[in-house]
Amino acid sequence: MLDPFWYAGSFCIGLAAAACGDRLSLGFVTETERQVETHLRDHLDRLPPGDRKSAAVLTQMAADETHHGTMAALAGGAELPPPIRHCMAIGGGILRRVAMIL
Repeated sequence: MLDPFWYAGSFCIGLAAAACGDRLSLGFVTETERQVETHLRDHLDRLPPGDRKSAAVLTQMAADETHHGTMAALAGGAELPPPIRHCMAIGGGILRRVAMIL
């Protein structure tokens, strides 16, 4: 139901990051992937112990996110300032809560 808004928001955020130049744009990718990996690890911690299939999927997803973030950092991504990282975490939290409601 909210897919058009997620995609439009992601597109706008991508435009804004790209307008800041490659170093900050890649830094944004690095931080995004770090936060997504943290979110996936949280899901892993809450899985029932016997749910090995879901654990395998989430573990692979987390590894992929780590790899993407590392590649962005190695490509020259700058570390974002703490206030930006904090705002990203707040925004991600809001999106997760809205998605859980629906």
